[in-house]
Amino acid sequence: MEGKDLSQQFPGLEQLVLRVGWLEQRRFAQDLARFGLTPPQFFVLRSIAQHGESSTMSMLAHDTLQHCATMTGIVFRLARMRLITHHRAKHDRRQVLVELTPAGRDLLEQVRHSHEARLRATLVHLSPTDAVELLRLLKKYLEAFSAQFESSEQAGQNAPGESDGFTAL
Repeated sequence: MEGKDLSQQFPGLEQLVLRVGWLEQRRFAQDLARFGLTPPQFFVLRSIAQHGESSTMSMLAHDTLQHCATMTGIVFRLARMRLITHHRAKHDRRQVLVELTPAGRDLLEQVRHSHEARLRATLVHLSPTDAVELLRLLKKYLEAFSAQFESSEQAGQNAPGESDGFTAL
């Protein structure tokens, strides 16, 4: 923000961040709808893929910033869609373990390809230098955001989506 104090740029920066977030969220939700998924369902599938067979309901709720009760509904809908299976853990019957089915893995791969194609179609309008700079700055912004989020969590504040009326995507 050359030549101006950041505080003078804040209203414009805030609008850009909110607008990009909103547009990407809408576009992503529309893309997922083509595959019969909602954003929370997608993020649960992605979390299961990352954790493998050891995915528990509480782990998924934590990863996706959802309440456990909300996670139960999402998991049952995904199971009805035959994208996941769930069963009680042998070592602790209170725990429910969740894993992807082959159909769930295939669907995640299709979504990844679709999202990647959409992102490429957008980024083609930037020069390679600008695209690299955008990636660098987004990573730095996310690092700053994550550091702020972690410090607020340690101070006992609510995580986004817990009680502020928003559902984390």
